Order: sequence, then C-alpha cells, then structure tokens
Amino acid sequence: MRISPKLRGLSAGVVLVLASTACQTDLDVTNPNNPDVDRALATPEDVQNIAISSVNSWYLTSTYIEPYMMLGVTADVLSANFGNFGMRFNNLEPRTPYGNNSAGGDREVTNRPWEDNYSTLGAANDVIRVMRGGTLGDDTPHERFLHLAMWTRAASLMNLALLFDRAFVVNEEFNPETDPSPELLPFEQVSDTASKWFDELIAATAGKTYSYVDDEPIPLEGGPLTAVKLNRIANTMHALLLAYTPRRAADVAGVDWAKVKTLAEKGIGTGTAGTPFDMVVQGDGGTNWWSYLNYYGNEPSWVRIDVRVINRMDGSTPAKFTGTIVPPGNSPDDRYMKDQGGDTTDNVGDFTFAGDVIGDAGRGIYMQTPWWHSRYEAHRRFSPTAAGTPVPYLLAAESDLVHAEALIRTGGSLATAASLINTTRVGRGKLPPATAAEGADKLLEYIDYEREIELINSSGFEHFRRRHVDGLQPGTLRHLPIPAKELETLQLPIYTFGGVGQPDM
Repeated sequence: MRISPKLRGLSAGVVLVLASTACQTDLDVTNPNNPDVDRALATPEDVQNIAISSVNSWYLTSTYIEPYMMLGVTADVLSANFGNFGMRFNNLEPRTPYGNNSAGGDREVTNRPWEDNYSTLGAANDVIRVMRGGTLGDDTPHERFLHLAMWTRAASLMNLALLFDRAFVVNEEFNPETDPSPELLPFEQVSDTASKWFDELIAATAGKTYSYVDDEPIPLEGGPLTAVKLNRIANTMHALLLAYTPRRAADVAGVDWAKVKTLAEKGIGTGTAGTPFDMVVQGDGGTNWWSYLNYYGNEPSWVRIDVRVINRMDGSTPAKFTGTIVPPGNSPDDRYMKDQGGDTTDNVGDFTFAGDVIGDAGRGIYMQTPWWHSRYEAHRRFSPTAAGTPVPYLLAAESDLVHAEALIRTGGSLATAASLINTTRVGRGKLPPATAAEGADKLLEYIDYEREIELINSSGFEHFRRRHVDGLQPGTLRHLPIPAKELETLQLPIYTFGGVGQPDM
C-alpha cells in the first residue's frame, strides 16, 4: 500500500494550521522533506503559538458545513433540498448511496473532514513531539501548551472515529519519511486510541490551576479557558465518544457505561466537578471564530427543521411533509415556538413557523418544511450580527443526558437520572417532570427526546444521536467511507455506504 499524502504531510500539519488561522508569519522552506516545519518549530514561542492555533483549527473543522450539514439532513433533523454541502442527494427518499467519487459534486462531504482533521492532528503531534523532546522542558509555565496539543489530538481523532468506518492512527513518534505506512484501522480501534488520549489529557490536567489569560486559545463566553475547564470539557467529550461510537442500537449495550458515568460526573454538566457550564464560543464575525453549523443551520432561506422533529412536540403536524402546510398547533413543550398560545412572557420558543416552504418541490416534497430552528438565529447568515454572537459547541445538557443514560444502563439511581433529564425537560421545556417510577425504558425515551429537541445545532452530533437509537431511515449510511481521492492514492478499491438494500456500514 502506498503511503497517504495526508500522512506524509502530517509533520507539516503545523504549517497548514497556521495558514488556516490567518497567521501572517513568513515561513521559508528549510527542510526538503518537511517544508517549513524546522522554522515553524524553531522557538518556544513558535511551539506555543502552534498549540494555540491548533485549537482554532479543531473548532473550525468541528463546526464546518461538511459533513455536518449533510449528516443533520440525512438524519431527518435538518431539512434542505439545495445541492450544497451534500444535502440534496443524501436526502433523497428512498435513500441512495453516497456518491464517493473524487470528481463528484458531493466529494467534500468526506474530503473536508478527512483532510482537516488530519491537518489538525498533525500539528498537535508536532507540538507534542517537540515538547516531550525537551525543547520547552517540563517546567510548569509551558505544560499548558502541551495540554492544548493533547486536546486537539484527542478531539480530532474523536471526529475521525465517529465519522468514518476506518482511519489511520498516528502519534508524535510517527515519521512519514522513514516509517512504513500505518494500517487503516476499524472505527472501534480508532475510538479506543482517542479514548486513551483523552485519558492521558484528563490525568495530566487533573488538579492543575493555570489559566490561559494572556494567551487565549479559544474565546469562551464567561471567562478564559482554564485547566479546570479543559479537564471538564475533556471528560464530557470522552463520555460522548464512548456513547456515540456504536453505529447500531444493538451495540450500545457493549459501551463501558460505568466509565461513561464516571467521566460525565466530572464533566461540564451536573456532577461532582462544580457548577455546570456550557462551552460557548464568542463569534468574531467570520474571521477566525464562528460556527458554520449555526451560520446556515438557523438560516430559514437555506436550511430548515424536518417536520418529523416538530411532530415530536406537536402531533397535529404530520411527521412527513406532503405539500400541505399545516398551521401550528399547541405543544406542552415550551420550546415548540415563540409566543405559542399568545404567551409572550417566558416562552423560550426554539423553533419558528415560517408559513411557507423553500426549494424545488420537484426534488422531493418531503424535503420541504415550513419550520426553522431559530434558537441561535442571531448567528445566522443574514442576521445583522451574523457569525458574531456567542454560539454553543457543547451544552451542559448533552453531558447531563449521557450521564443519565449511563446511570440507567448501569443499574444506577433512576431518581438521579430523572433529575438530570429534568434539567432541560422541565427547566426549558416546562414539561411534566420525569420520575423514577416511570421506569428505565421511559426514561431512555425522554433522553432521546431531549437530545433531539434541546441539542440541535450545537455539537453537530445529530446523526450520531439518531443512529444511537436506530432512528435513521432504511438505507441511510451509518458512517462515511474513506474519501475516493484518498483511496485512489492508496490504490485501494473505492467503496461507499447507503442506499436501500445496500450496506449502510
């Protein structure tokens, strides 16, 4: 097997990250095998800057339109029939296979997450290699930059594990010029390595008290990133990695739910680590920090909400659009729509009824919908504050819900699980409280409902949540194939997933 150009360029990932984050450093080519890397890693300040920039690279990759807009649509959470971002052809009913073609119109659905995650991972490995090699030493003032690189490496490999059927795993010791090409590993093994890397980060940051006040790696709402916050975010992300790795509901029982419970208890939600908090990033108008997920995901002229989601809140709305616009009904869920029933006081209303539909009905009436997600509308494309508002990536609710599921699946306290569910079910939805007396199965139903209604357009995990409960339409792919472009380079057969009667994974 030939070595992938992406792997051959991993040691130059730092250069790609710097370029992607608008760094203006003048870098000369000084190494014919690894262009610019010697210069880019020449000083402690360079290494620190790369560690910081890699966080931005991870964030932009994790909130980008590809593949997350397509995955949200094919999960029947979002809906659109425009040809952009792979949304149209992967939204066809009955489902058709993903067009894994290096010249195809939807090629970026796989190309972008593959290329961008490996670029970020490569930069993180460069920082880790240099710092563990003694360039900055082991003194405390510098360890926080090593921890940033450990974060971006684990989180980038997490993306690859959740998105693709297989991937390469490379650490800081890999030398693309001298080492043989690593094997493509199945997603379970990729997830195992990401899990190990999260464990290392969590152990390294435990008990640390430093803060990134003067060298902010990410503009969090509510104050700078600290070692405590990084540790809690890593705990929650690790819990989600374990919970969302299975591709089928039948495999969910095999998750190490005891470990998920331990991680979630120390995460950003309700637990033993302190006051819950949301991981909210302050947008800068589209320069370096903004969420494409919300730039388009809350834009009613582009992407809307599948009526299947609305049907879960209000049964008078059919679960599939047939061409007839059904006016809003009433829902016991306060998140249903703004000012429902004339309530103009504290009704939160995360969804808006547009009264019309968009897109060509000839492409499939079922893709149309008169509803759109408006919870984060200030960040949307045509808002006066487009891309410039605080926007969530990881909500405390997502941590609480995986915590609740872990309690249920390990025979833990159903009362505690119900309390975690009620944080949003009652707190924002004003629905009747879940109770332990309703039993485990009912509480799991509540968790699925809360994930679907509360977490839209945050982490981009809509598709992972739907496959978690076998909620995808027949023929919907369970994960992405390796990009055709990469397979051609490796001289491997091109394959794909999806399509009714065809393999979905």
